[in-house]
Amino acid sequence: MNYLDEMVGRFPENPEIRLLYASILLIFRPDDVAVEAAKAIELGPDDPTILVRAAHLLFNRGEVDLARTAVTRAGELVEPDFVLMSGLVNIEGLLAARDGRVDVAEEKLRSAVRVDPAFSHFAVDLAQFLSWRGRQAEAIAVIDEALPYAKEEGDLQRLRVELTGA
Repeated sequence: MNYLDEMVGRFPENPEIRLLYASILLIFRPDDVAVEAAKAIELGPDDPTILVRAAHLLFNRGEVDLARTAVTRAGELVEPDFVLMSGLVNIEGLLAARDGRVDVAEEKLRSAVRVDPAFSHFAVDLAQFLSWRGRQAEAIAVIDEALPYAKEEGDLQRLRVELTGA
């Protein structure tokens, strides 16, 4: 942590360092994550990569309005070959679900999983959404389909146990 504290002090205007710092703070000081993610957005307002990554951090910390602003701006900036397009689509789906636009949410969450099946968190988001909608069997199927592709299985396995009770 001291090294990152030092880097933020040496390069306070670098949005990438601020975003990395925010990610590390999730473990050590979760209450400070949103401040650093917001600072990254402020320093990189025209970098869709920064915006999408920061939006996920902000959304997960309950800063939905800031996340929505970052997602909107990122959507204005991206090209079709944007490297984090699945991340952008995923966060758009999460925001749509929060807004009660369930059809749009499901479409976007499914799209993120389809485009980037190795990123297990997208499958977790979709499975949680389906479970929330009372569609347990579909949620479990999403998890089972994602497991062979997932780089990280832990969250998928935990959610599967939670949903099945086994």
